[in-house]
Amino acid sequence: MVDTYNLINQALSVSSERASVISSNIANVNTANYKAKKVVFESELSDATSNLTLEKTHKNHLSGSSSEDGAYVTTSDTGSVKENGNSVDLESEMVNQSTNTLYYEALEKQISGRLSMRNYVLNN
Repeated sequence: MVDTYNLINQALSVSSERASVISSNIANVNTANYKAKKVVFESELSDATSNLTLEKTHKNHLSGSSSEDGAYVTTSDTGSVKENGNSVDLESEMVNQSTNTLYYEALEKQISGRLSMRNYVLNN
């Protein structure tokens, strides 16, 4: 259960970082030679979880190894470059911002619901 909290916490941090990167892209929409950036996390998470192996250490226990690959910021390779060398697609960034906001809110609801259940169990 603790791992779930840690994963949600990491996802919230990534979403916050993604919001910052998207805001930076939008702010630099008219900056010459600015290259749009993006945060990569989900593909790294997928790769990390697909390679998990479990090892039985005791007849009643299972444990495995997990990778804590974090997110990283990279230059986006999507979109076209404008005459001034800028690669920010404002419409795409606005969609990314909306998507990220929904993602963050869903994560907040997950953690809030889990904490509410825990408090209910502890107090009743």
